[in-house]
Amino acid sequence: MIKLASIAAMAMMALGGSAAAKTDEHADRAAIHELLIAYGSTLDNRDFEGFSVLFGADGVYAAGGGTELKGPETGEFMRRVLTESPRARRQPNFHLLFNEVITLDAPDRARASSMGMFMVPALGTGRLEVSSVARYEDELVKVKGRWLFARRTVKLVAGPPPEPVEAAK
Repeated sequence: MIKLASIAAMAMMALGGSAAAKTDEHADRAAIHELLIAYGSTLDNRDFEGFSVLFGADGVYAAGGGTELKGPETGEFMRRVLTESPRARRQPNFHLLFNEVITLDAPDRARASSMGMFMVPALGTGRLEVSSVARYEDELVKVKGRWLFARRTVKLVAGPPPEPVEAAK
């Protein structure tokens, strides 16, 4: 009888531990989802400073065409892209983000992949059109309780090639 009680107690502790781990996993997945959505919403709201802090000081943004920027440079780069690109200047423009897959690798490391469409008003009609479709491949890091991009790689799937914009220096 004592053995049975010990086994039952160990099983209860194991279940309690896994419930806590599941809660942490759900919280991390929700926070990562919010990070992925913040990528689009900061750009759509022209919050370039907010965009740059999604990467942290050492976070890399690989925007395609060999362009790689770190931390604070990312906001200035995207400001230039969205104010100098003829397609992006058409407003309102916005991102639709979908098909996210999140893999938690460690308590402070994760990976994600997702897709996004950049929508702009069509010339002449103002009806919305897809300007581009991209796949995002992310390496994520948790710093002081906050998930950030350690590296975000943008791969164009459809749409015109990126318009040339000099990288922010």
